[in-house]
Amino acid sequence: MTLDESAHEEDVMDEGFGVKILTDKKLSPYLEGAVVDYIESRYGGGFEIRTPNSGGGCGDGCSC
Repeated sequence: MTLDESAHEEDVMDEGFGVKILTDKKLSPYLEGAVVDYIESRYGGGFEIRTPNSGGGCGDGCSC
């Protein structure tokens, strides 16, 4: 995940709660139904992405 200043031709934009998220068209099927959340813990904070269509992995929502 990176922050970018502008959209590219191959990007798909989705918006929710006033936040715009751009993803590559190739990744869209894998991100369908994904939930992005900001989590803070005693170890720090960061974004957590839970992807129900990841097709396996370690079960914590990331692509392991």
